[in-house]
Amino acid sequence: MHWIADEQFEEQMRTVAEPYLAERREAGFDERVPGEPIYYEHYRVDNPKAVVVVSHGFTESIVKHAENIYYLLQAGYEVWGLDHRGHGRSFRANENPYVVYVRRFKDYVFDLDHLTETKIVPAAKGLPLYLYCHSMGGNIGVRMLELFPGRYQKAVLSSPMLGLSFGKIPLGAALAVASVRSIGPGGKQPMSPVSAMPEETFEASAANSEPRFRWYYEKKLADPRLQTCAASTSWGREAILACGLASQRSKIARIQVPILLFQAGNDTFVENRAQDEFASFAPDCTMQKMPGLRHELFFSDTETLKQYWGQIFEFYEK
Repeated sequence: MHWIADEQFEEQMRTVAEPYLAERREAGFDERVPGEPIYYEHYRVDNPKAVVVVSHGFTESIVKHAENIYYLLQAGYEVWGLDHRGHGRSFRANENPYVVYVRRFKDYVFDLDHLTETKIVPAAKGLPLYLYCHSMGGNIGVRMLELFPGRYQKAVLSSPMLGLSFGKIPLGAALAVASVRSIGPGGKQPMSPVSAMPEETFEASAANSEPRFRWYYEKKLADPRLQTCAASTSWGREAILACGLASQRSKIARIQVPILLFQAGNDTFVENRAQDEFASFAPDCTMQKMPGLRHELFFSDTETLKQYWGQIFEFYEK
């Protein structure tokens, strides 16, 4: 396994990892809904052990997970990933390029299920399918496991969005405001006005590694498709409701596959309490707590990533 060093991160991504990925990448679009193309990427390896599907977080894209894919491929896993609707190169239903809009959160789940059934399963040729999900992608992954049992055999949830943090604002009040403001055309409007991608700093980010934060920030500055940075009122309403659905004890009990859940000890984006409750209700869930780390665990220093990915590979290979 070649690990990308912190002090040489940008150079090694540019000269080693990205060329390696480009040689193995096939890309295309999948249309569950005619006229609403969802961008996907497929990475091949010789004699794969299994297939891992990457489900990214809010305002992200599959581009952000390039280092993750690099490690998965080296470990012998074929990889698929997608830009969820409203993100990256996938279909957007609103005109403001900085705002993520979704009419129903289930559309994310149905998009992933359609890609799984029409593209991933036929290409896998009987190999087991595993999930790797971050944040919002974790909620999507959980709903997949609840609604479509049997599609996937294992799932890794990294800082999954099972409960949202609104600081001092009560959840009920946040839902009420988002619900009222999302009526009709207001659903595509941002929760707060936005007309450009704001300047970002490592100190205020969700990342734990400054070189990794800087690498993706430069990617965003160079590509307008990666500059989504705000929630629409509809997304806010749907995300709150989706967290409630994913965390219902009766729905969690339907999940019959092993789950490895990573929790960031210093997470200010999602509620760790909701993750604790999910882990206690799920039939087969192992919790790995990462004290002192922020939300984006996969954007940590190299030594931390060796432990993080070591646990993931051990889980996948059991």
